[in-house]
Amino acid sequence: MEIITVNTVLVLAMRFLEIFPGYSSAVLVHYLHPESQISIELDPVEFTESTACWAAVFHLTQAGVEDIRICEVMRMEAPVSGYLVDATGVWKFQIGDAPGVFRIGILDGQNYPEERGKEFVFLAACPDANGGMLLYPEPAAAEDSVFVYAHEFLLNRNDFFTLPERYPL
Repeated sequence: MEIITVNTVLVLAMRFLEIFPGYSSAVLVHYLHPESQISIELDPVEFTESTACWAAVFHLTQAGVEDIRICEVMRMEAPVSGYLVDATGVWKFQIGDAPGVFRIGILDGQNYPEERGKEFVFLAACPDANGGMLLYPEPAAAEDSVFVYAHEFLLNRNDFFTLPERYPL
């Protein structure tokens, strides 16, 4: 029996999007917040913000996030080439169902085509009992280079934390 990896599934999903852009756009609109201003038009050749949104939905679903609503997309050129996709949703995590905000980095494959659609960072935040925000990965673990790397992508921090207020359901 052959094991199908997450990357194999993503490659197949991305190929489907290229072959059937009309159907893909109709499905993508389900995940976009109505006020997001993100285009649902998929380009079969270029890796656009819409393609990044598709990859983000895939990775967020794999992480256990449900009720995904993509709110904003930010283009990046350095230190990696890709997109930062911000979304709201409910995370099925160790503490139970936690509504929160999510930032996922998606590589566009500009430098390495085989990396197209892969996740390069995952950040999540959910409200705590005191009105603050719990951040994952936790800032307290900053000695670990993986966590320091992930927190480099917390650009526009206030905008990220206020997604639910700015994009209410």
